[in-house]
Amino acid sequence: MRIAFIILAHKQPAQLHRLLTKLQHPGIDCFVHIDAKCNIEDYAAALALPQVYTVTPRVDVTWAGWGIVQATLNGMEATRNSGNSYTYITMLSGQDYVIKTADHIWQTLTQPNKKQYIGLITEEELKPMMSKVDNYHLVEYNFPGKFKFASLLTKILPARKPPFGLKIHSGSAWWTLTQDCVNYLLDYIRERPKLVRYFKLTWGSDEFIFQTILMSSPYKEAVTGYDLHYIDWGKDRAKGQNHPKTLGLEDVDKMLQSDRLVARKFEMDKDPGLLDKIDTELKRLFS
Repeated sequence: MRIAFIILAHKQPAQLHRLLTKLQHPGIDCFVHIDAKCNIEDYAAALALPQVYTVTPRVDVTWAGWGIVQATLNGMEATRNSGNSYTYITMLSGQDYVIKTADHIWQTLTQPNKKQYIGLITEEELKPMMSKVDNYHLVEYNFPGKFKFASLLTKILPARKPPFGLKIHSGSAWWTLTQDCVNYLLDYIRERPKLVRYFKLTWGSDEFIFQTILMSSPYKEAVTGYDLHYIDWGKDRAKGQNHPKTLGLEDVDKMLQSDRLVARKFEMDKDPGLLDKIDTELKRLFS
């Protein structure tokens, strides 16, 4: 049995290399998308590791834009086209790091289980975020006055409504889904260009599109409402916290005591001893 990781990276090649070495296992494949803005030669050492595959085509990713979703879809397609069968596929970024050993992660995600691990916020938490989908957003465009123009579009055009009678749901952009669920999402989106057009004008579509589809799908009852990442969002994400805490040495004990498999986010160049500390503790805990 095998599991896979899709990893989106846009900086810190050495940190990505370190993450990939920690995921090396006979039953684990990693599919890595390097932002098209990056010089891929900088990532040559990481991409040359065993069971690491480069996702193509590469996408120029803009934060909160559709490009993140497209890069994710390209990674999902790569897992399907690999010819391998995976019990679970997990979405990561290059700034994530393992907080369990590769063998523990493999054993956990190859157990018979149909749960779909994806974050889901409540309707109350969603309310203050609905302007991200109700208003027009031109995240992928870059021209003077684009924010005023988007505001004008919101005022003069008909109200934006999700197509196909879908109800908007939201949650984390990070997830662990079964292979058949990933294939379902790929097919659903591919067959509905209107859905793509809608989410291309959404702010942060990667935190909406998959939850919205799954909560109107046969997988609805299997959605856990949480993912397998340890993330510190602070006291209340719904109050406008768009970025999680960059984890430090003070967080090691708490993250390792959690039941999560990976954590984010890390800045190896700013805190070089942190990942060493995690590795040392994992060796002690799993020896």
